[in-house]
Amino acid sequence: MINKTPRVGIWLYPDAPVNDLVDAVASADRAGVDEVWIADEGVAREPLVILSAAAGRTNSVRLGIGITTPMLRHPGAMASSVATLDELSGGRAILGFGVGGDLSLGPFGLQPERPVALIRDAIRTARDVFERRPSQRYRPPRHAAPARSVPIFVGTKGEQITRLASREADGIFLSGLRLDELESPIGWARSSRPIHVALYASARFGNNAPHDPTSLQGSPATVAAGMVDLMLRHDPDSIGLALVDGDPIAQMMESALETIHLFRVAVAAS
Repeated sequence: MINKTPRVGIWLYPDAPVNDLVDAVASADRAGVDEVWIADEGVAREPLVILSAAAGRTNSVRLGIGITTPMLRHPGAMASSVATLDELSGGRAILGFGVGGDLSLGPFGLQPERPVALIRDAIRTARDVFERRPSQRYRPPRHAAPARSVPIFVGTKGEQITRLASREADGIFLSGLRLDELESPIGWARSSRPIHVALYASARFGNNAPHDPTSLQGSPATVAAGMVDLMLRHDPDSIGLALVDGDPIAQMMESALETIHLFRVAVAAS
């Protein structure tokens, strides 16, 4: 039984030429994809620049930073940047915070000491900036940009930060988790109050890819069937594909968009 039709999305790693990444976001918009997330890996290609360029070539797709770490970017400054993207795109920006992994923190020799407090303070500071609200963390200057309503998501695999997101964020971005062990993380995300659950599975379209418990694997039809199964089992608010094959981005996007089309056909027929 389908309780609701979830939003659908695509997550991209910014290791392709920047114009190819912008083209990918534009193609997702033309195909009616609801949201595109660009990873922030510190010294990889800059997601805010990519999404800002894409804002002018898209009409409806939501543009997510998925996920940035406050260890590399001050959360208040990041909130100001994302608020500007939100204004530029007509209200389509999403800010995602996470602790960060070795790909983003490793080049600088950084390690989080108090990860839960790090994310809690980042959410609160960013919200103060978005709302232009004075607090112990922030004193809005006269030149502060106007207040905007930008959703704040948290990307994590751990219980304590997921429960924190349930208390303080607008949504949770779940990706890179074993697909047969999602019950607990989704339960933690819904433990305090209803928030938006974005469930993203890695997508591997090659026939010879090694087994990966975090991935849906096979043809677009097989991956689409896996998305339907995840939707029925977990009832996420949005469901998407993280494109991780490492193939040319146009090739991965072609497979992903075919998969999303087949997923929507299957949902409509249910």
